[in-house]
Amino acid sequence: MLVALLVVLVALAGWMLWSIHRAFATPDPPDLRALVKAPATAEARRAAERDTDGRIARLPELLPWVERLGTSTVDVCWTEVESAMWGRGNWTAPTCERTVKLYLALDTTDIRTRLADLDRYLDAEGWQGVDDGRGSLIAADDYAHSPGGDTSPERLAEAAARPIAPSVRFGRPAAEPVRTSLDVDVARMTGRMSLPPGEDSWYAEYGTRRHRNDDRARSEYLTWQPLRPMEVLKPAEGRYAAVLGFTTRYAPGERPR
Repeated sequence: MLVALLVVLVALAGWMLWSIHRAFATPDPPDLRALVKAPATAEARRAAERDTDGRIARLPELLPWVERLGTSTVDVCWTEVESAMWGRGNWTAPTCERTVKLYLALDTTDIRTRLADLDRYLDAEGWQGVDDGRGSLIAADDYAHSPGGDTSPERLAEAAARPIAPSVRFGRPAAEPVRTSLDVDVARMTGRMSLPPGEDSWYAEYGTRRHRNDDRARSEYLTWQPLRPMEVLKPAEGRYAAVLGFTTRYAPGERPR
């Protein structure tokens, strides 16, 4: 009788330990390689390439006063573990993203005129600012130089002295089959240019790929041609420069169960 009771207790303890492990253990990651090789993913990638390449091909005609300094391209699919306060973490749904960044020097002695020219180009191409009140480069610059509610001479002088360095994110109409966003950053090159985080900035800082392969992350790079922003922008020293970052997210996978 005692032996049978001990067997039951051991079995119950084993079951409880297994249940606790199952509740807190991270499940197997999604099969990124299969997603990358899937025909639907390949077609989505080709659509993303056609969309961005077509927009870039029109730039010399639409913006003849810009000097193209360099182009980086990164195409990657990734997933990572999403931590949970209680219970096991889960892998995020896989995402594939293609980013093309254009580094440009602006031929100008009147940057506000060029900002207006860029706004006209962006509007003609169907880009829409996503931030209320700062949906264009001119609007973002006006906002940055606003003194707010303080109209004292000191505050007005301080606001007017701020550098011209608008940074705006643009989107496309939701009905479009290929969903691409565009980050536009403009600044005078006098040392460093503040840019949104991304593969190029990561590469410049660490010299490695941004997305990892370990027990908390998985990635499959299809194209990895990054640039170090400050190196490629060096010829624009003393002039205004612009960085146009086209990012297309495509072929989202399913979250593992």
